[in-house]
Amino acid sequence: MAENAIIVEIIPDDAEVDMNAIIDKIKVSLPSQAELKDYRIEPFVFGLKKIKAMIIVPEEEGAVSKIEEILNSIEGVSAEIQSVTRL
Repeated sequence: MAENAIIVEIIPDDAEVDMNAIIDKIKVSLPSQAELKDYRIEPFVFGLKKIKAMIIVPEEEGAVSKIEEILNSIEGVSAEIQSVTRL
């Protein structure tokens, strides 16, 4: 079965948010068939930093929207999918 690579930006609501704690929450929140393959913490605006992450999921109907839902349910952050690529 094919897989999709989802590139997502995760932006905290506050500059004081512990970005490593957010990464840990993402790892715990993802379903078992999804994998946080890579991520970077980058400067954003006004002292904020953002996480740019690649998440690998099986190519299934609704898998991408499910990941976006899960990421947006994490308290203190908002997530936006930047791209989806078939592997």
